Amino acid sequence: MDSKRTLPSTAGTFSAVLDEYEASPNFTKNAGTTQANYRRILRWAHDVLGAIPIGDLKPSLVQYALDKLADRPAAQFNAKAVLGAVDKWAAVRDKLPREITKGTEAPGSDGGHQPWTDTQVALAEREARPDLSRVVTIAVNTGQRGSDIVRMRLTDLEERTDPATHARVAGIHVVQQKTGLRLWVPLTDALAAKIAEWRRDIGPPWLLVTRPSGEPYTRPLLSWHWNKERDTNSALATISEAGLALHGLRATCVVRLRQRGASVLQICSMVGMSEPMVARYSRLADQGDMAMAAVHYLNAGTRGERKLSAEAGK
Repeated sequence: MDSKRTLPSTAGTFSAVLDEYEASPNFTKNAGTTQANYRRILRWAHDVLGAIPIGDLKPSLVQYALDKLADRPAAQFNAKAVLGAVDKWAAVRDKLPREITKGTEAPGSDGGHQPWTDTQVALAEREARPDLSRVVTIAVNTGQRGSDIVRMRLTDLEERTDPATHARVAGIHVVQQKTGLRLWVPLTDALAAKIAEWRRDIGPPWLLVTRPSGEPYTRPLLSWHWNKERDTNSALATISEAGLALHGLRATCVVRLRQRGASVLQICSMVGMSEPMVARYSRLADQGDMAMAAVHYLNAGTRGERKLSAEAGK
């Protein structure tokens, strides 16, 4: 999918709608990396669907275009997502006479959303370059995007009092670059212990993760460094063969939380993710593990009830 486009759009065609969407705040409010990714898909949409008059455009034609990407499942999945965003924007502004993505399918894989196994996480934390190992640890314990991890600082840390236990809990403030959502993400015990170790070598500007040179990362640069490390470090060969992306750790965090009995709403609050997205990631969890987590949760509740009954009978 090429990101370049120079041809003018004809009024009344889908290309004209795509141009309006790209100029709208719905598009421009996105982070630079997101805009670049969307723009590549929009260029593809111009090429395959742009010349169609908006009165003639319908889901069957969109599905035909998506089917052309069947041999590139991740691209197919992303194309449907972007066309869905255009469709949603256009529907409430009368830019299109009908929904154009309703009922369409993109059965391809989630690409970079593939969750890592616990073994793969442990391998990367142990064998990857120290700065990238640190990224893996933060991502799998917070579920945040790489664009937010590269901006995390020691000064973003804050303790709060747990209303249930009254214990002090460490967490980190995050303003998600993609959504603008403001979060306070509690630290897992594992991450809190690691940050305590990292403090010894973190100085101004107090970033939790920097490049080996000490310079800040950008999100695209982080992906480039990870991909190079993954594919050239022989110790990470199994991760390279699986083609695992850092973004997949966001799914891993959700899967872990679900396996440990966290509710969808609790995960949404911690990770800053919509309920449909949590559900989508959760379905990637092993069914057996999820079932055992459910029984563990029920058993814990039963044990608690028994304890209360026993105490009441004293």
